[in-house]
Amino acid sequence: MMILTLETLGGLGLFLLAMTMLTDGLKAMAGTGLRNMLKEGTHSNLRGASLGAMITAIVQSSSAVTVATIGFVNAGILAMPQALSIVFGANLGTTMTGWLVSLTGFDFRIEALALPLVALGTAFRMLAGRSRFQGLGTALIGFGLFFLGLSILKDSFTGFGSQLDLAAFGSGDVRGIAIMLGIGFAITAITQSSSASIALIITAASQGALSLPVAAAAIIGANLGTTSTAFLASFGATSAARRVAAGHIVFNGITAILALAILPLLILMVRHAGDLLGLGESTAATLALFHSLFNLLGIIVLLPFTNQIARFLDRFFKTAEDDVSRPKYLDNTLISMPVLALDALYQEVTRMHILTAKLALAAFTPGAQKPAGLVGMAHAVTTLGDNISYYTIEISTGSMSRASALEFPLVLRTIRYLAETANLTPSASQLRVLLDNLEDPHAKMALRTVLQSGQYCVSLSAEKAVFDPQELDQALSRFQGDYAAAKSALLISGSNRTIDIAKLDLLLNDLSQMRRMIEQITKAARTLRDMLARASTQSQDQGKEPKSTGTTPDSTGEPSPMPASGPAPQ
Repeated sequence: MMILTLETLGGLGLFLLAMTMLTDGLKAMAGTGLRNMLKEGTHSNLRGASLGAMITAIVQSSSAVTVATIGFVNAGILAMPQALSIVFGANLGTTMTGWLVSLTGFDFRIEALALPLVALGTAFRMLAGRSRFQGLGTALIGFGLFFLGLSILKDSFTGFGSQLDLAAFGSGDVRGIAIMLGIGFAITAITQSSSASIALIITAASQGALSLPVAAAAIIGANLGTTSTAFLASFGATSAARRVAAGHIVFNGITAILALAILPLLILMVRHAGDLLGLGESTAATLALFHSLFNLLGIIVLLPFTNQIARFLDRFFKTAEDDVSRPKYLDNTLISMPVLALDALYQEVTRMHILTAKLALAAFTPGAQKPAGLVGMAHAVTTLGDNISYYTIEISTGSMSRASALEFPLVLRTIRYLAETANLTPSASQLRVLLDNLEDPHAKMALRTVLQSGQYCVSLSAEKAVFDPQELDQALSRFQGDYAAAKSALLISGSNRTIDIAKLDLLLNDLSQMRRMIEQITKAARTLRDMLARASTQSQDQGKEPKSTGTTPDSTGEPSPMPASGPAPQ
C-alpha cells in the first residue's frame, strides 16, 4: 500500500509538472496573442464566454486566462460583465483536460507516445533560436510528461482497486456523494489544479475504484475547489481583481448547487448522450462529458444575468484607489459634443495632475508612505489615465476648429507624462529608504541634496500648472546639477568600496528613475499650463470677434485660471 501511495503521489507530481510546462509553453508560443484575442473578442457576453472557453481549452489553464482578464479590467479595457463572461467560459474550457485523459489515456500504450514527445520537445528547446519555437518545445515536453504521469496514475489505481474497501466511499447515497464532494474539493485546493484532481478522479473511476455517481460528485467538488485559487489570489489584489475572483466563486458555487440538485437527471442525460455520441461503456468519456455538461448548464443559466451579477459585485471591495481611478468629470453624453467634452477633459487631466503631484511628493516625504504602499495608488493613477485616454479617443473632432482639435493630442501627451511619473514614484521612495542606511557621509549628503532639489521641482509642478516657468527652469537646472553630483559621489564611493556593489546598483537605478520622474512631471506641468492658458483665453474671448491664430500661452508667471465650465468658442 505504501508503494502504491508513493506511486500515486509521484504520478500526480509528474502530472502537475506537465500541466505547468504545457501552459507555459503554449503561452510563450502565443506571445501577446492571448491578450489581443481577449481585447478584440468580447463585444458581447456570449462572445466573451465562447472566447474564454476556447482559449482555456488551448492553453490548458483557466488561471492564465483569468489573470489576463483581470489585467484588462484593471486597465479599463474590459468592463466587469465582459470579464465575468470570459471567466464563465474558462470553466467550460478547462474541461478539455478530462477529454484528453479519457480519449487518449486508456486505449493504447501511453508510453509509446509520451517518450517521443519528450524527445521532440527537448530538441526544439535546445535547437530553436526563437522563443516561440522554444515555447513549442516546452509544450511538447509537457504533453509527454502529461501522458507519463497519466500512465503512472492508471497503474497505481489498478493496484488500489484490489486492496481498498471501496464501500467506505459510499455507493451513490447522500453520505457517499457528500464525502466525494469534499474529497474532490480538497484535492483541488491542495494541488491548486483542477486538471490534476479531474485526472485522478477519472482514472480512479476507469479502474473501478469509484462508481459513476460518486465520481461525478467528486468532479463537482473539484470544479468547486478551483474557487480556492481565486480566493487566495484575491488577497492583496486590486478591488477589480477581487470582483472577478468573487464572480468566479459565484459561478462555480451556483453551478455546483444546480448540478447536485439534479445529479441523477444529469447522469441519465450523460449516459443517453454518450450512447448517441458512440462513447459506449467508457467511464472516463462519460465523466468527461458530465464535467462539460454541468459547466455548460451553469453558463446557460447564469450568462443572461452577467450584467446583474456585475452590478451586484460592484457594491463590494471598494477602496480609495477605486475613487482615484474613476473619472469624475467625464460624461459619455458629451462625446457627441466635442467642445464640451474638451472642457471636461481639461478638468479631469487637471485632477490627474494634482493626484500625481501628491503621489510624487509622498515619495520624498520621510515617513509618509513606504514604497510598497505607493504602488497601489500609482496603479490607480495610471488606470485613471487609461480611462481618460479611451474617452479622448472616442471623441470625434470633425466638427471642431483646427485649433481646438489639436488640443486632444496634447491631452494624450500630458496623460502619458503623468502616468509615467506615477509609475516611477516607488523608485524615488525607495531611494529615500536606502539613503537612511548609507554609511559614506559624502554620498549621503549628495543624495540628500538631490532629493531636496527634486522635491522642490515637484512642489513647483504641483501648483495646478500655474507656476512661474522661469522659476521651474531654474529649479530643474539645479536638480540636474545635483543629480550629476550625486551620481558621481556614488560611483566614487563604489570605487573606494565604502558601499556594497549590489547596493550601489540599486541606488544608481533608483536615482535614474527619480530623475526620469522629475523630467516627466515637469513636462506634464508645462503642457497642462499651456492648455489651460489657451482655454482661459478662449473663454474670455467668447462672444467677441475671432482673433488672429497663433495665440501664445501666457508666460508672465501669473497664475492662469482654470478653464471655464462653458464651451470654448469654435
